[in-house]
Amino acid sequence: MYVRRFALLAAVITAGALGACAESVTPPVAGKPGVAVTPVAASPTKARAAVRVANVGGRKALVDQDGRTLYVFLRDAKGKSACLDKCAATWPPMVGDAVNGEGVDGFLLSTHTRPDGTVQTTYRNLPLYRFGNDKPGDAHGQGMDGAWFMLDENGEMYQW
Repeated sequence: MYVRRFALLAAVITAGALGACAESVTPPVAGKPGVAVTPVAASPTKARAAVRVANVGGRKALVDQDGRTLYVFLRDAKGKSACLDKCAATWPPMVGDAVNGEGVDGFLLSTHTRPDGTVQTTYRNLPLYRFGNDKPGDAHGQGMDGAWFMLDENGEMYQW
C-alpha cells in the first residue's frame, strides 16, 4: 500500500515538474490571478516617403510627399551621386525607399546607396534631390548652374 502511494506521489511530482518546464503555447490571460501580462509597445514605423506628380510652375513635375520639387543633377552618373558634402547641404538628397504616389510609375522608382551609406531615392536611375530654399510648389532650383533640373512624370528633364 505504501508502495502504491509512493508511486502515485512520485508520478504527480514528476508530472508537475515536467509541466512547469514545458513551454506554453497559449498566451497568458489578463485578469487571471498570479499571471503577469506585460504590454508590448508597438514598434514605431517610419512612413515611407512618396514621390508624386504635381503642378509646378505650370508644368507637371515630380515632387515629394510635402509638395517640394524634386531635381536631378547632370553631373551624377546613372545611379551614382556626385552631390556630396557642401553640395548635399544645399541640395539635400531624397533619402529612403520611396513609394509611388499619384501619377508616378513605380517601376521607375528605385534606390542607390550613397558613399556615406545612406539610401537615396532614384527615378529612372537618376538620384533625386530637393533644393534647400524651395517651399512646396517652388522651383527655384530649376536650371541652376545649368546642372539642376526638374523631371516630368516620365523622368525626362525640363531643361530651360
